[in-house]
Amino acid sequence: MNGSPLEFQGVAQWLGYFLGTLSAVVIQGEGAAYFVLMFEPISRRGKVIYDLNPAHHLDLRSIPLLFLAGWTWSKKCVVKPDYFPNSRISGALTGLAGGLAILLMSGILGTLYMFLPFGALETAIRACVVIAMANLLIPIPPFALGRALWCPFQDTLKHQKAVEWAGAIAVTALVLLEVWMKSPFLTDRIFSPASFLSRWILSG
Repeated sequence: MNGSPLEFQGVAQWLGYFLGTLSAVVIQGEGAAYFVLMFEPISRRGKVIYDLNPAHHLDLRSIPLLFLAGWTWSKKCVVKPDYFPNSRISGALTGLAGGLAILLMSGILGTLYMFLPFGALETAIRACVVIAMANLLIPIPPFALGRALWCPFQDTLKHQKAVEWAGAIAVTALVLLEVWMKSPFLTDRIFSPASFLSRWILSG
């Protein structure tokens, strides 16, 4: 995926895009949740139940960005239990873990692509990588890096919903401005590394 999803042609590309997007947001949310569970004492650990319902992860606020740039984030906010370390670093890593989990899944799908080189699967991998890079490079909530950077500010956390609403509106406005001015400054900063990683994953 080298441009806007609106440039897609054919059922295979759209099918791969939707499957890749839904998989990415689920993996991002559950990846962050699993990172938190890793700190649970072994004596207290039980069966891990994953929430694989895309409706619980896809944020409707990101729909315009999805079609304009291919970016989204998981709306799932992990509730940190009492056993989770009360440190800024651990809190910041929780959000980033979701983005890294998407990259890991992309690598697994890349291995599958070696044996099943379908166009839909290729598009799904590219969509996943774009979403991962957006979450790891855009320093604005509700993207993963934005959540990680804002994590230390306790006063901000009390108003997390308002901050994420403002961030979602701001990024959408920036992308709309890029489309209007035909100057994809921010978009290029995401697609350049995403294209490199996608080629590397798909090349095996």
